[in-house]
Amino acid sequence: MKKIMNTPETFVYDMCHGIAMAHPDLEFVEKFKIVKKKEINDDKVSLISGGGSGHEPAHAGFVGKGMLDAAVCGDVFASPSQVQVYNAIKKCATDKGVLLIIKNYSGDCMNFNNAMSDAIDDGIKVDAVYVNDDIAVKDSLYTVGRRGVAGTVLVHKCAGAAAEMGKELDEVKAVANKVIANVRSFGFAFTSCTVPAAGHPTFDIGDDEMEFGVGIHGEPGRFREKIDYSKGTFSDDLAERIVKDLKEDLGLKADDEIVLLINGFGGSPLQELYILNYSTTKALEKLGVKIHRTIVGNYMTSIDMAGASITVLKVDDDLKKYVDYPVTTPALSWGAAMSEQAEAAVEAMNAIAKALGVTNVAAPAAKKAKKAVAEEADANAVYEVEGTPEIKETINTAAFVKIVDKMADVIIENEVPFCEADKMGDGDFGMSIAKGFKQLKADWATRKKGDIGEFLVSCSEIIKEYCGGASGPIWGSAFKYAGKAMLGKKEINLTDLAFLFTEANRGVYETGKKSFGKGAEIGDKTLVDALKPCAMALTKAAEEGKKLQEGIDLGAKAAHDGAEATKTHVATLGRAGTVGERSIGYPDAGAHGLDVIFNELAKYTKNFKA
Repeated sequence: MKKIMNTPETFVYDMCHGIAMAHPDLEFVEKFKIVKKKEINDDKVSLISGGGSGHEPAHAGFVGKGMLDAAVCGDVFASPSQVQVYNAIKKCATDKGVLLIIKNYSGDCMNFNNAMSDAIDDGIKVDAVYVNDDIAVKDSLYTVGRRGVAGTVLVHKCAGAAAEMGKELDEVKAVANKVIANVRSFGFAFTSCTVPAAGHPTFDIGDDEMEFGVGIHGEPGRFREKIDYSKGTFSDDLAERIVKDLKEDLGLKADDEIVLLINGFGGSPLQELYILNYSTTKALEKLGVKIHRTIVGNYMTSIDMAGASITVLKVDDDLKKYVDYPVTTPALSWGAAMSEQAEAAVEAMNAIAKALGVTNVAAPAAKKAKKAVAEEADANAVYEVEGTPEIKETINTAAFVKIVDKMADVIIENEVPFCEADKMGDGDFGMSIAKGFKQLKADWATRKKGDIGEFLVSCSEIIKEYCGGASGPIWGSAFKYAGKAMLGKKEINLTDLAFLFTEANRGVYETGKKSFGKGAEIGDKTLVDALKPCAMALTKAAEEGKKLQEGIDLGAKAAHDGAEATKTHVATLGRAGTVGERSIGYPDAGAHGLDVIFNELAKYTKNFKA
């Protein structure tokens, strides 16, 4: 791997600092990895988007006049946490409200939805839309549904114009949803991408092969095929195949007008994107489809992946005015959008005019929004655990703290293997959870340890904020529900442990239900395939009066058997939910991770020494 970088851990921070330094109208809020406008206009709806980094210029490159007010940056290919999103909402909250533009990935949906719920509880006006333009996912059988990809850029553009025009929150949302209903994308890849933390390509592909229908995280497409240059019409043939699918899905017909976006994934030269544009334009002209505007370049990338996507947005006169509206951002700019410096000059002119009793000569400059003041916990507080760690037929608080510490060690040690096990997802599973548990160990002294329940709830706060992607809400909810069930308990027996695991599973289920309308069950190919059998085995062992360690061993075995069974399952939820039958033969990464963790912890408790 050769990259311009310092370390994988500082990669996103360094990049965001660089963006803000290159564009003085922007600022980087390092604590929450938010790139935002320095001045938030309280007279307009604020637009917030974001997601995993690695898609640059999306999304920080679209913060500016006529598009986004803030972008929340997760780790590479991992959703930002709900804590990050919540703080972005607070910093951009205006009298007219906030609209979240969310790509339809499970981690993004969970974290943005949970943050929105927290903000609404605080009295902030917030709503959301969900972009799902990727037709490479043929249907919605796999309940995550279609992915949000390059079409998201056009949603930013049109919704941003509507907000800039002063429309109300429901009106801006309606414009965004109209774009979502009329935009479709399809991508292909010649190579994999290389995630900095992994240091090697996410997937292997032959020099003479292409992945047809690839996702922006390197997820598998519809199928893999050989590249055939023998006829001398490869680009034309490829464009015609994709245009045909886009036409059928969108219902395009002769004389329809579209916006065409030829989007590079980061590794294909611009000259190739222009060749693809030529081929695509010819294919559309054959169908009698008219092109209102063409955009070519890298807008929603996949780090250094070679390949591209084709996006079409069917437009009418109403949408065209939002497409053509002036915009000034680091990555997209046209028209005569007024710069912040020009607005300041206009404001000064208006102040003079007002003093002379003259009506304002121009629109006033943007006002800075009122912002809620965040109440932060005392980060310097230190909490010691009472007593000597002890595991007999009960586990006391001090021993339970050591068990969770050991759990963190197991996760950190397996960061790379867990990533490698994530073959049908984004390849970032190990990195996502390890990041949270590394932070948990770093903040160990600040976790409350009065009892087992208090400790677990305190741990959940770090996990929700620092575990990447969907892992933050899922693992954070598991810890929080388990903790609430154990509040006040300074020691637990096998029956308590079984209830702790049952409630952890309920936390995962409820989080999924809240985000997608359906919680995961055994057979959906998620971590629940290991977690729920473990909880059930613990419960049965307790009911049969078995010893604590025997129950723990049975729970660990059930987790292993459940994880192994996922190899035969078709994914319907979770990390591999979009690839369906192509996930057969591979274990679910989350279930596999719990299998490793629970079995290592079973060995640890068996040989426990204070």
